Amino acid sequence: MTFSIDAGTFTLKNNIKNPKNCILNRNVDYVIPIYQRPYSWTESQIRKFISDIFISFWGYNKNSHPEPMFIGTMQLSSIENGQQDIIDGQQRISTFLILLKVLKLEFPNLEELESITFDWLKTEINKKQQENLTELINASSFDNFTNNNLNKYIENALLIRQILHENNKQSNEDDTSFNPNSFIKHLYSNIYFVVIETNASLSKTLQIFDAINTTGLDLNAGDIFKIRMFEYLNKNGNNDSVFSEISKLYEKIDTKNKVIGTQLTDIRGILNIYQFYLIAKYKLPIVLYTYGVDTFYDRLFETLFNINKWEHFKNNVEDNKIVLSLNEIDNIVDLRYEWEIKWRNNEYGNAKNKGLQHLWWWSRYGRFWIFKFVFLFIYKDKPNRYEKLYEFSEKLIKVYLLYSIVYQKSVNKIKGQFNNQLLNLLVNASYSELINHIDIKLSAGSEWEKIRFKEIINGDVLYSGKIKNILCRLSALLEENYTTENPEEIRSITEKLFHSPIDIEHIQSYNDEKKEQRDMIKETWGDNLNSLGNLVVLEQSINRSISNSENKKLENYKTSSYKIVNKILIAQYDNWNLDKCLVRKSYEVSKICEYIIETK
Repeated sequence: MTFSIDAGTFTLKNNIKNPKNCILNRNVDYVIPIYQRPYSWTESQIRKFISDIFISFWGYNKNSHPEPMFIGTMQLSSIENGQQDIIDGQQRISTFLILLKVLKLEFPNLEELESITFDWLKTEINKKQQENLTELINASSFDNFTNNNLNKYIENALLIRQILHENNKQSNEDDTSFNPNSFIKHLYSNIYFVVIETNASLSKTLQIFDAINTTGLDLNAGDIFKIRMFEYLNKNGNNDSVFSEISKLYEKIDTKNKVIGTQLTDIRGILNIYQFYLIAKYKLPIVLYTYGVDTFYDRLFETLFNINKWEHFKNNVEDNKIVLSLNEIDNIVDLRYEWEIKWRNNEYGNAKNKGLQHLWWWSRYGRFWIFKFVFLFIYKDKPNRYEKLYEFSEKLIKVYLLYSIVYQKSVNKIKGQFNNQLLNLLVNASYSELINHIDIKLSAGSEWEKIRFKEIINGDVLYSGKIKNILCRLSALLEENYTTENPEEIRSITEKLFHSPIDIEHIQSYNDEKKEQRDMIKETWGDNLNSLGNLVVLEQSINRSISNSENKKLENYKTSSYKIVNKILIAQYDNWNLDKCLVRKSYEVSKICEYIIETK
């Protein structure tokens, strides 16, 4: 393919020196190609962008003459059929379109805006992105805008309108401090781009982008994947439909995010799950588990395409040793949102299953919850995959809780060999072999670890916020009706244990209300004052209302929603003393040991 590159200085609409060099005056439609990332500028970027424009318009003191402003480079493809692809600069040009649309709605009768149209920009990233852009373009008033529909174009339009109002206390045509016509003329004539037009293959075009953009925003893993996956699946150059297939993945994620009403994940989150699967499936070096998503896919594709032979990839991915599949990624997308919907609807097994997931996140190994989605992908065709997931997760969480408590300053006891072997068995072995691997870790682990676990939970657990919260909330969970599968009851139990404000209550106050007895109590009780025998979860509002008043405790305990308090503790509390604390501690320690390490 012929390669050429041209560059010129452009303005937005009016260019006295070179009238042809205008972004909006060339009879050209601009297209954001399918391999680009969605429009995503944040509030801080929008505020800086608009602020810089105003400073160029009237200076820092709002009393200076307009000065030219350089907005950076734009990289465009060559013109074909009246269209140009935006290789670099879509965030800026999209924001200019939003700004002009806001001005058009804000000042509908301005002469400078009478003839302006907004259909010169379209996006091929995915269908949802184009729908969002069209929604902005077609809006006839600000009343058409809602700020809760995950439409970044409209979100930033409302933000730009707010910033305009902040800069101009009276945003109307008679305001002498702000002349909208002059401002728009400034936008048209005084904002400068350097436009680089390239005629090259996709790979060469991206190489030019990287060269231009060395100090700018790098392509992330999502961008790299979309582009490189196209090249990977289109090796023979006769399968242009691949781009459409790849784009559907991005569109599916956007659609599912909109359905659940939040930005749950993006393609990078999905690719992270796929990364773990690929490493285990093709037995790639385990060090690759530590690679970030961007680095992993960047180096994977560069090695596949013989651009660079990266260490840990060479000799492992060449000669079709690894096979990438859009269908596999598509399945992961479906399973990720399937899990999320079950989770949000409290249809995730029973209250114990859901409560344990919270404890997993709170452990030192919370980041490994990605294993759940690898598991669901491996067992996607099994109708009982969730029942298996619950068993797998519960056993694994017990291991993680045990090691979170025993090895509080080191994650390597689990992070290395155990997890690596776990993933290998998860992807390449049977379910029974996978479960056996976890069972061995729990039952045949070091006797010292079990002894140390018992020592820790028998002693002062208040010194560590993580340990205190894990043990006290696990203890409370085990006293609830944790086998219930009723969604409303699951919601109630997990809401009060993991979302509502909780204090860890000292049953015998650490600072007794009788000040003269405090030193004696601390000396007599010792570590038992901060032990599981004397600690219990309690609603923060109840705990704060009690303070240290012993005569308030029993009646307030009765109002607690936790069964460990309103049923068990109130039966033990009368004439609370050290002996009762020791009896309760023995029960609590035994209960937790029986559950986690299956021994009294």
